[in-house]
Amino acid sequence: MIKKFSLFFFVLVFLNLEFLPAKALKNKIIVKVDNNIITAYELKNKLKTSLILSNQEINQINIDKNKRRALTYLINLKLKKNELTKYKINLESIDIKNQLVSIASNDIEGFKNNFKKLNISYDLFVDELKIETGWKQLMFKIYNKKVRINQEEIDKQVLTFLKKSSDIEELRISEIEIALDQNSNIDEEIKLIREEIDENGFEKTALKYSTSTSSVNNGDIGWVNVDNLNSKMSKVLKKMKIGEVSLPIRDLNTLLFLKLSDKRTSKVENINADEFKKRLVDRKKNELFNLYSRSHLSKLKNNSLIEYK
Repeated sequence: MIKKFSLFFFVLVFLNLEFLPAKALKNKIIVKVDNNIITAYELKNKLKTSLILSNQEINQINIDKNKRRALTYLINLKLKKNELTKYKINLESIDIKNQLVSIASNDIEGFKNNFKKLNISYDLFVDELKIETGWKQLMFKIYNKKVRINQEEIDKQVLTFLKKSSDIEELRISEIEIALDQNSNIDEEIKLIREEIDENGFEKTALKYSTSTSSVNNGDIGWVNVDNLNSKMSKVLKKMKIGEVSLPIRDLNTLLFLKLSDKRTSKVENINADEFKKRLVDRKKNELFNLYSRSHLSKLKNNSLIEYK
C-alpha cells in the first residue's frame, strides 16, 4: 500500500535543506520503503549528482525542478535493492568498472575528486550503479527464458532485407524512454523533458532521465534500418530531419522521445547479414527485457509499504 504525498511534503523537505547540518541530513528520514530508508542526505546527494552529471548549475531553481523525480528514483532504487537482497545478490561482487570508466571519460580519479570538491558522496553514486547493474542481471535471470524471439520471423526479415534490389536507408538514432505510473502527470513529464532537452541537450537528458539501457550511452542506439523498427517509430522517423527531436510517442507505460542524429544509404551487398541479424535480435530482446523490468518494478511498488515521514 502506497501512502500518497502532497506538494506540502516537498516544501517541508526542501525549504531548509541547504541549511541543515550534515549530521542532521544523514539522520533525517524522509521516506521508508519497507525496511529501507531514504534520508534527506541521500536526496540532496542524488539531486547534486544528477545536476553535475548533466552539467547543470547547482541552484535552487534546478533543485526545485528535479526534486520530485529524484525522490521517485530513490524510491525505485530502494525497491530494487530490497529485491536484490531477497534473491541474495551480493552488491559488492558486481563489477561496474567499465561503466565508471565510460562515465568518467577514462579519468576515474579526476571524477572522484570532482565529487569531493563539491561535497558529494562518490560512494553513494557507486552504490546506485551497482544496484542498477544488479537489477539488470536479476531481470535477465528471472525473465531470460520468457524472452523468446521468433527466429523464423527474424530470418524472414533478414531474407526480405537481403532480397531488396534498392539501396537501404539506415538511421542513427537516440532515445529517451520515460516510465509512467498511475501517479504520473503526462503533460508535466513531457514539459520537463522538452525543457531539459532545450536547455541541456538530448544526450545529457537521456543520461539523466531515460529508463532505457541505452541511457549509459547518452541514449544512442546506433544505426538501424528504418523498415525494421515498429510502425510507430518508423512512421515518425521517416518524417524527421537530421538533428530533429520527435514529439513524444506514447506506448503502454512509457513515453519515448527520438532524435535523428544521422542517416546514410548503404548497398545491400555491402551489409553483413550476420551482423544485421544480431542487431535485430539484440534490439528486440532489449525491448522485451525493458518491458519485463518495468512490469516487475511496478508490481513491487504496488505491494510495498512506502511511508513518507
